[in-house]
Amino acid sequence: MGYALLDFLDYGSDGQATFYATIEGKKANSYQDYLLVLDSVTRISQNEEDAPLSPAHVRNLAKMLLQKFQAHLRKMQNDWHDKNNPQLYTVAKQLEAFAYLTGEQEAIKKILIEFPLLNSIKCDYEAYRDENFLNNFLNEEDTLKFKNFDRNLLALQMMIRVLDPRYINQRDEQVCGVNAFVHNLALFNPLKYVQIVSQLVSKGVCDLKEFAGKEGILRIEVTDAVANKKSDQGDTIRDVDHVILNGIRSSENSIARYSEEGAELAKQLFGVTTHQEINRWMKQAGYHHVQNIPIHNREAIKQLQLLIQDGYKVGFAGTGDLASYILDPEDGVPESKNLIQRFMDGHFFIIRNIEYDEQNDEVNVRIMTWGREESASIPFDVWKKNIGLVGTAVVGQDPYMNFMFRARAREIDDLQHSTYCSPEAYCLNVKNIIGATPGYEKINKLLSQAFKHENGVTWYQAAKEIQDMIQELPKEKALMIPSKISIIPNVTSEIKTEFDRIHHLHSRTQKIMALERLGTQDNIEVQRQLMPLYAQSGQWEKIRGLLANVEGYSRTDREIIYESLELGCCLVLGDVKVPKDIAELVEENTKFNFKAKDLIRVLSEITGIPKGGAFTYGIRSRLLEVVNHRLEEEGKEKVRSLSEVILYKKDIFNLVSLLDKEILGMDPSHDVMKKEQLKKFCNVLVGRIENKDSLQDQVDLHCASSLKHKLPRVLRKVSEFFLKVASIFDKNIITKGVAKIKSFKEEINNNRENDKQEQLGSSVMPNSMPS
Repeated sequence: MGYALLDFLDYGSDGQATFYATIEGKKANSYQDYLLVLDSVTRISQNEEDAPLSPAHVRNLAKMLLQKFQAHLRKMQNDWHDKNNPQLYTVAKQLEAFAYLTGEQEAIKKILIEFPLLNSIKCDYEAYRDENFLNNFLNEEDTLKFKNFDRNLLALQMMIRVLDPRYINQRDEQVCGVNAFVHNLALFNPLKYVQIVSQLVSKGVCDLKEFAGKEGILRIEVTDAVANKKSDQGDTIRDVDHVILNGIRSSENSIARYSEEGAELAKQLFGVTTHQEINRWMKQAGYHHVQNIPIHNREAIKQLQLLIQDGYKVGFAGTGDLASYILDPEDGVPESKNLIQRFMDGHFFIIRNIEYDEQNDEVNVRIMTWGREESASIPFDVWKKNIGLVGTAVVGQDPYMNFMFRARAREIDDLQHSTYCSPEAYCLNVKNIIGATPGYEKINKLLSQAFKHENGVTWYQAAKEIQDMIQELPKEKALMIPSKISIIPNVTSEIKTEFDRIHHLHSRTQKIMALERLGTQDNIEVQRQLMPLYAQSGQWEKIRGLLANVEGYSRTDREIIYESLELGCCLVLGDVKVPKDIAELVEENTKFNFKAKDLIRVLSEITGIPKGGAFTYGIRSRLLEVVNHRLEEEGKEKVRSLSEVILYKKDIFNLVSLLDKEILGMDPSHDVMKKEQLKKFCNVLVGRIENKDSLQDQVDLHCASSLKHKLPRVLRKVSEFFLKVASIFDKNIITKGVAKIKSFKEEINNNRENDKQEQLGSSVMPNSMPS
């Protein structure tokens, strides 16, 4: 048996109501305390003669709840003065839901005065002053379709759930799928939630035309068996939850009928809800881009995390065991079950947030189910073993997030003045620049997928891929976008403020600590700023930690990391020394500002061999293999042409090394360069391409091959080397791929093995050059 509301309401001589209750011996004080106590209320008064005053008691309670709610908002007042906070919409709709239920005006106005940004959300509070649920504005008669239920108690129970949807609780009813669907409705728009319940309890019918803009899309019509249930006395599902949960389920279920006294198996069959049904309901209720995403691997968890950040609501078809373990991990890991047990253990619950912790191989997840909302960190293998036979998330974006997306687009104005931005701002900026201009079809296709979240594509994934695409564009199609801007998953006012604060810190140690608190995972801007700070303070192990997974980054992010590392190494002073492995890593990942045509031009100048013949063809074909091998290692698509490829130092190194060994294959007397000789040789060649010397002014390089003009010894060795290569090309040996020459990949691998075995001397390059 539950409590009466009047057990907790006291009226003074002035007629003012006060709320008094205790929880474990302590006075209930916060609005959360009030809700916890009120959830045990199953009637308004103990005596029938007090029934006429029930609406007044509920209205007085509404005033007190709103006062407590205002105090709660005040504790987080910074959030409600941020015009881009998506929760503004939810709070405004919570207030409108109270007006809809009770007609309350005064307490709502006080909240709007204190938090004026709530007025930016379109609401019509005054429309419900006289016509509201307590005043029976939906029925000409006072009778409800659910004739055993009390309108005043239903209003009280709805107010609880408007303020905290966790109280929507199926209890012993087998309607977890519907429970998850209704949870998301209440989280997204509390006003729509109370409107649906009100229509169902009053008329037994509800059409979700309010959501989708057209009638008949999801029509709920409760059965008589559901409508005739007796009122809860504290030991079963609450009346308001029965109305909407069993109401929707009975309307949609063709397998079994609802029975209040039915057997457990019959209840399970009645409550069965598939993720396909939830998918359909979410579409019919007005959610955008609804789709099912299996969450069986780590990458899928990361994708789901990004979708939640993009404003998606998530229901998960998992298991009861998994939900129980997340709610109470101290009870231990669930025991193994057979196939039938796993099927019968299926449970649908809300995922509020989820992320994969790479360092600990754990899933950090926050769920809402069975009237509770809890967070837990569980090992990935436990997650995988207990997600059940389905293990699929149903995701959809609520309509209001479209508005918030446009608000985020305001970041575009700051894009040219910042080193980081959100994925949405980046994509919108690109869209605004390219429009429908020909030549950007691939980028526009990806933008379209991101806008629709087609196939689960997130803003973050799309932005990273588009950034790489822009890097590869011809100069004439390059966009007016900072090419090396850091795209981070989420940019909030708090994150902006913290980055600004860090920028003004003078202590290197304080900067490092503040950046580490922001977190490095998936935050390329934090990593970009930490790299030079770590280098200057000699924290090389932390640098190695950041570099551990760099090969899995996007191409642009890898360049950002290596460039920031190079900067850090240049800033090293005093007793701090750059370790050899770090120095070599920086050197081989240096990206040049020249292409294959620049290399061919310089080789033609040095050797005197005209461009366009067998020599040019041979160099380009070998260089194409080198570049494609690198791209393959990076997990990128191969290229068919070198015309727009920007070369790396490792490309030049691998090309010369390959040609060096191929010469040896044809001329056993040829001395293969050692690693340090090879590095010096490549540095000379690169220096010439970048015009770091003025040799062109001193000699006519086109006459160099005739030796009429003496070249400096270093450059003469480069010329002699490529003349040997040209002679082999002329004989058509390399281009035909003679059997004596090993495959390119074998040569590269041999190079690496030889490098490992080679004993390197000091870091100073020797003066000797290949003969």
